[in-house]
Amino acid sequence: MSGTVLRGRSAEIARLDALVARVGAGSGGGAVLICGAPGSGKTALLEHLATAPVRVVRAFGMDAESSPYAALARVLRSLAAEPASPPAPPGAAGPPGAAGALRRALETGVDEPRDRFALSVAVLNLLVAAGEQRPVLVVVDDVDRMDAASRDVLAFAGRRLATANVVLVATSGPVDVWPGIERMLLGGLDAGAGQEVVAEFGVAPEVGSEVVQRCGGLPLALREVAAALTPEQARGREPLPSEFPPGSRIRRAHERCLRALPAPTRAALLLLAASPDGLDPEFAGLAASLEPAVAGGLVEIAGGRLRITPPLLGGGLYASAPPAERRAAHRRLAAALAPDADDPIGRVRWLWQVAAGGDAPAGSLAEKFVAAAAAVRARGDHATASLAAERAAELSPHAGARAEHLLAAARDAWLAGRPHRAGVLLSRLSPAPDAPRPLAPAGSRPAAGGLGDLLRGQIALRAGSPAVAHEALLGAAAHLAERDRTAAVVALLHAGEASFLTGDLRRYVEISLRALALREGGEPPDRELMFAYAAGMMALFRGRHSEAVHRLRDVLDLVPRTDDPTALTWATLAALMLGEESRAFRLTERAGAGARARGELALVPRTLELATFAQLWLGRYGAALTSAREGLRLAQEAGLDNSVTLHRAMLALFSTLQGDDDASLHHATAATADARNRGLAMPHALGSWALAHRDLAAGRAADAAGRLRALAGAGRGPGHVTGRVLTTPHFVEAAVRSGDRAGAVEATDLFGRWATNTGSAAARALLARCQALTATDPADADDAFREALTLHLMADSEFERARTELLYGRELRRRRGPSAARAHLRGAYDAFVRLGAVSWAEQCRRELRATGESLRPATAGNPATPGYPATPGYPAAPGYPATPGNPATTPSPLTPQQRTIAEIVAQGATNREVAAQLYLSPRTVDHHLRNIFVKLGVRSRVELVRLLSSGIGP
Repeated sequence: MSGTVLRGRSAEIARLDALVARVGAGSGGGAVLICGAPGSGKTALLEHLATAPVRVVRAFGMDAESSPYAALARVLRSLAAEPASPPAPPGAAGPPGAAGALRRALETGVDEPRDRFALSVAVLNLLVAAGEQRPVLVVVDDVDRMDAASRDVLAFAGRRLATANVVLVATSGPVDVWPGIERMLLGGLDAGAGQEVVAEFGVAPEVGSEVVQRCGGLPLALREVAAALTPEQARGREPLPSEFPPGSRIRRAHERCLRALPAPTRAALLLLAASPDGLDPEFAGLAASLEPAVAGGLVEIAGGRLRITPPLLGGGLYASAPPAERRAAHRRLAAALAPDADDPIGRVRWLWQVAAGGDAPAGSLAEKFVAAAAAVRARGDHATASLAAERAAELSPHAGARAEHLLAAARDAWLAGRPHRAGVLLSRLSPAPDAPRPLAPAGSRPAAGGLGDLLRGQIALRAGSPAVAHEALLGAAAHLAERDRTAAVVALLHAGEASFLTGDLRRYVEISLRALALREGGEPPDRELMFAYAAGMMALFRGRHSEAVHRLRDVLDLVPRTDDPTALTWATLAALMLGEESRAFRLTERAGAGARARGELALVPRTLELATFAQLWLGRYGAALTSAREGLRLAQEAGLDNSVTLHRAMLALFSTLQGDDDASLHHATAATADARNRGLAMPHALGSWALAHRDLAAGRAADAAGRLRALAGAGRGPGHVTGRVLTTPHFVEAAVRSGDRAGAVEATDLFGRWATNTGSAAARALLARCQALTATDPADADDAFREALTLHLMADSEFERARTELLYGRELRRRRGPSAARAHLRGAYDAFVRLGAVSWAEQCRRELRATGESLRPATAGNPATPGYPATPGYPAAPGYPATPGNPATTPSPLTPQQRTIAEIVAQGATNREVAAQLYLSPRTVDHHLRNIFVKLGVRSRVELVRLLSSGIGP
């Protein structure tokens, strides 16, 4: 069924479409009540259904028509020309006088309890009769605003439509007004879908995550709030609004809900709005007063706290209250929130209310906020620490102190995963004229300025432009070099990472030299680790592999002496470059656990990026997919768009491995487009690699080689280190199969310089495979293939071992015949099926078929190894009897080789592409294809496709 595409609602749309398709096919009907807060998209779902190819009857509830059966009359008027005289379906059974009861109710508008059952049956009969003529879809918006009598009659009918050709879909608020009817509860959109909505209005990703949070993910709120933002707000340079736009639909809808609440509930809501992080459910008996708001979806319990949802509703409530009422609310909260020395978070909440109530001197409160911020920061609650530090800045009488506290508030906001808030706080930071600067050389900025640039650069590195990050970080390093060498080196290493992301490795080397120039000898372990990392990566990018290995091993020797998550991520990269994947993964676990324990949520997606890489090399594709999905979710929630792009690129790769071409193409297209727009060379390389992997798995060797050629060669294009380490084995395979042996040999030589120095069994196995593919002597190729298979076992890399067995099996079939190849091809096939690598399993199946051994096509969750019965519609494997319902096919006139060629040609491959996939010459393929046409009695490729698609092909 066609209809409007609604972001983030695919599951709900599929569920409703299935119900409508069922009634359209005459398989029965049903009823669904879509429940959700104002602005959650209930009406949009009904609009989607309105395009269904069935008879659509529409109605809606409205407060102005509250007399009994007013709404029912509107429904029946749309359904029948004479609603007062509804036709009874032939043979319908019902109580006497049902039609008369309905007629009286509609004419008089009087609800007679004694007529309710007969009237309900009459309406049900009318719906059933209409459905017998043509399938009917009844959509009712705002059924909770209908008169109660109409609502009850429609619910009666809805509970009895399972066998009728009628579907009833209605919407209401969160309250269940139709007991016994299937409910579909709509919440807010998740971070990813929500940011896609606001991105259409030009909202920056880090701002978008904040907008989604403030709007509670409500689609209508997202659109209206995003559309009302100023350009500076949309870019993150000004604070976001604290309430819904004046006159907006979402504001009017929530105001209507608020007006319907009793006065005690509205008073309790003001108390809740005056508390920035909500209140304890047990607070002063507040929960009882808030029950109507909870039932109406305006208040939720999240994280053990009562909170107004969406937050912009609370902001509007607070802003609309008179100042005197706001102060009174704060004083009441301060009186009830007694401070506890053992509860630093509670102390911040109490101080907040005292300050807002205006009952204490600002200067003394500022000092108390500073102490409270330090206490909660030590416990890993950076979100609360940020609020406390910001309040300290607002209350501080001295400009220097204000700058220091604002910087602390911004840093805490960043670590808490709120880059937009951090950026807004930084925009308020300016050099303090009275700040002491005894160590600052003439004309330099104070330390706060350098640390502010460091933080700006860190945020831009994950959530903005790498070019902006690069400049900010270099500026920070220049300002901090004399005051804080550790911070200066951190800034330079992050600037190097920005250069790596953009593929500017020459600049990376220059930055590394600047960092190493700060080395003085006798460094503490944390700085020594950073210097060793800078030296190792610089040597690697210069092609000095032996030196790089030595320096990167120094990093791993120093890592037990640190628990800093950022230092652990650098050590993880060192381990990956050394080919120590298991150690790298353990380091990512340490880094991630440390970041979570310290509340440094902004660092967690980065640890998951590296965990995904380590699991990729280890062949743990299921675990890697889980890591990438979690990393994508966390990065989207925090608005870390550069991390989002990288995780999407990795998801593209793993989707390819699992045979999910649609997901792979979706993620790869999104990742490469975002990477191109932001100048992110590394995610672009990964996205291109995923697409090339997809081409290679499908047998499109020339396309794969074209994608990988720029990534695999040193010094030729961005991201070449990623290409050398990750993609060269795939490029070599694609290049050999597409006839570019010279390019394959050159790439193998470059890869060998790195793989040999690492000592990694996994890397050396891939090198041996590349050497086997490029060998000119068959004996050398055999030796190299066997060495690769042995090293794969040592490295515990099942997927790459299976790929090597597939390649070796192809080579053996071509040189020695079918019997020599089968064992390797069967082993590869079994491994691919276990790993869920459907595309690669299909290649093995084709190769086995070319040897005369037939298997059914593999699908995810449906292993098709010898010994399992073949799938209906496919021939049983040789040596296995046909089963009932699955007869063995009649003998084919084609040889196994010809059947394989016919299948590949039918998928649109050219002769050259078939030749590359099967390791044949194009002339041989052409010869086989002519024989295929003769044997099958077809004259063209088009006729061959028709024959195979008819199910009677070879």
